[in-house]
Amino acid sequence: MFNNPYPNPMFNNQYFELVRDNQQFQPQKESTHSLYVDGIPNDAQEREVAHIFRPYPGFQRVRLIKKQTQKGREYLLCFVDFDDALQATIVMQTLQGYRFDKNDKTGLKIYFANNPKQEKQNKK
Repeated sequence: MFNNPYPNPMFNNQYFELVRDNQQFQPQKESTHSLYVDGIPNDAQEREVAHIFRPYPGFQRVRLIKKQTQKGREYLLCFVDFDDALQATIVMQTLQGYRFDKNDKTGLKIYFANNPKQEKQNKK
């Protein structure tokens, strides 16, 4: 698991400048400006989720989408958008495993959201 040397996300652009040149935070080919966040509790509100991501530079918005399985189990899809892939990469690396609740045993799992346009271009 990522050992976060900057545990307090309540920062300004100074934090962004510190990690921008670190290879660990460099965007990869599959990087996008949008993140998919797994592990958000079903009763979470958009405001709660936004409080986790808002302190990071480049934050744009949180999108929570309520879904239901065929058997009736409800779950949330969560997407978080940033200005660019570098900012999303920094947030993904920093918050990977973040525990939403004190009883959360696994923490958040954060991935780059699929970009259908990018996938079509890569297949050509």
